[in-house]
Amino acid sequence: MAKKIVAFIGSPRKKGNTDTLVTELLAAAEKAGATTEKIYLSDLNIKPCNACDSCHKKDPPQCVISDDDFAATADKMKAADVVVFGTPVYWWTVSSQCKPFMDRWYGLLDSKWNSPFKGKSAAVVVCCQDSGTKAMTDPIVHTFRESFSFLGIDLVDTVTATAHAKGEVAENKKAMAKAAEVGRKLAAL
Repeated sequence: MAKKIVAFIGSPRKKGNTDTLVTELLAAAEKAGATTEKIYLSDLNIKPCNACDSCHKKDPPQCVISDDDFAATADKMKAADVVVFGTPVYWWTVSSQCKPFMDRWYGLLDSKWNSPFKGKSAAVVVCCQDSGTKAMTDPIVHTFRESFSFLGIDLVDTVTATAHAKGEVAENKKAMAKAAEVGRKLAAL
């Protein structure tokens, strides 16, 4: 059965470096038999968590914020076999488009901290403009690794690259090859 992969792009720059790497990953996954979908978080209205903790007073958990795109977007994540998150580095962490989506996952955990994402696989794509890629991307990879571990998601692989000008990463043969390799790996899970 074909793996269903959904990718969440946390960069507001369409056809930018993060988007280019994720697109390469998804194209390779499709060639390997997966079905894919790409969602630009910047196109959505996802409000930040308001820390009311009301979600954990209901069974099943339910966020009180209902007038945004979070629930429908989270449903796409729940329906996928594999999730991919692509983000540029914004001050040594995920972009402002990624963070509200990630914070709201809290409201999907039941009172015993069970995750609706348990058993899924994931990959992370991080792009930065600084030449010290590892120092810039490691904090983000760590954030996803720990978050995914808590949610029961297996972080299969990561793609990190340095690029600044829009689409410049397409010239980075090593990064593009790594993205394609990860896409094939995800399709074969």
